[in-house]
Amino acid sequence: MHRVCRLCAAAGVLLLLACALVTVADILARRLLGISLPGLIDLTQLLIMSSVFLCIPFAFERRANVEVDLLYGRLPAPLRRLLAAAWLVLSAAFLLAVAWQVAQAAAQVLEYAESSPTIAIPMIWYWVPILFGTVLAAIVCIHQLLRRSPHPLHRTEP
Repeated sequence: MHRVCRLCAAAGVLLLLACALVTVADILARRLLGISLPGLIDLTQLLIMSSVFLCIPFAFERRANVEVDLLYGRLPAPLRRLLAAAWLVLSAAFLLAVAWQVAQAAAQVLEYAESSPTIAIPMIWYWVPILFGTVLAAIVCIHQLLRRSPHPLHRTEP
């Protein structure tokens, strides 16, 4: 699981780098040649969205989500384990609900054969990384939940 999430995050970082390079190329083309790259907005939107949703599973896998820990550390260990398990269940449920909505939107985009306004990128390519990243993040949560030991002596704290 870790390897898959790491590869996805690496791909996401490469896409973000590509976005930066395309943006720099557009700025240079405007300054030096007086022209702008067509479809830059379409392309940067696709690259940034893809980057974000390819990196989200890695954040879940590494438990790098933003947390506010005012009370959690003071709770008894059994309650902390229960809350950690509840967090994984709720996260997976939320991510799967999002994935369901994204799948419906993607199906509609496919049905109508929509494309981006400037350079006609098929809009399905905007939805695929969102669906993939969301489903993979949900799988990560379920995987972490299933790996938890029911016996407190065999479990390490998250």
